[in-house]
Amino acid sequence: MPIGDGELWDLARAKTVKQRVLAAQAVSAPESVIALLVSDPSPAVRRTLAARDDLQVRETLHRLAHDPDLKTRQALAANPICPPEILVELVHDPHWSVRWDLPSHPNTNSQVRHAIAESPDVDLRRLMAEDASLDYETARLLLSDDAETVRAALAAHTTYPDILETLLSEHDNDVRAGAAQNGLTTAAQRHSLARDRSALVRANLLKFVALEEDDLRLLARDRSINVRWWLATWPSTPTSVLQILAQDSNLEIASQATATLRER
Repeated sequence: MPIGDGELWDLARAKTVKQRVLAAQAVSAPESVIALLVSDPSPAVRRTLAARDDLQVRETLHRLAHDPDLKTRQALAANPICPPEILVELVHDPHWSVRWDLPSHPNTNSQVRHAIAESPDVDLRRLMAEDASLDYETARLLLSDDAETVRAALAAHTTYPDILETLLSEHDNDVRAGAAQNGLTTAAQRHSLARDRSALVRANLLKFVALEEDDLRLLARDRSINVRWWLATWPSTPTSVLQILAQDSNLEIASQATATLRER
């Protein structure tokens, strides 16, 4: 049975927090009651409002987005009905736990993503770059991000061939190492990565994508001990490549490759 306006006002002004929470939960609460409760001294009341899936008044949402209580702002950021214009405000929240919810929020649109791309929070930008469904315009923005960790995340997850191609030619080893993880690289690109100057890139290539046997044979003679060791322990390494590694100058690699061959 719906609570009448008069009773709601009594609950909203009640001395006990429990009663005021009931008022905050009431679907029938008029805007005037909500406006009173949004400045309630109890965080429990304001958190209840922030979690409601039917709040529409922008001023109320704005007040909650700047609430001094962290859990209130967290509840708002986690609320699937929170509109894009309020999410943009939350991009600048002082606490990471609020900001980091935003890239995956169902109402995050291009406006919110652009705000994230301009945020000083490197980790927030990186989290967005890890989204494989990122729109092309935002991906292009991140392509010129100052932080190599952001570009590396983009390289590992992007589905746009031209953006991946650009990141593969990056001078930064970490960015190319990110691209080496991307399963959408072409055979020609993987062939080039197997000859990359960075051992980190070559090792990532082994760990994350399937390579042609010719590339694996090349890596079996890689100058990096770590690359050869990884290849010697990898369960999918072809027998012909393990036989090369069994003759390795490093006794540990040779022993590991021999042991892997014996198991087969």
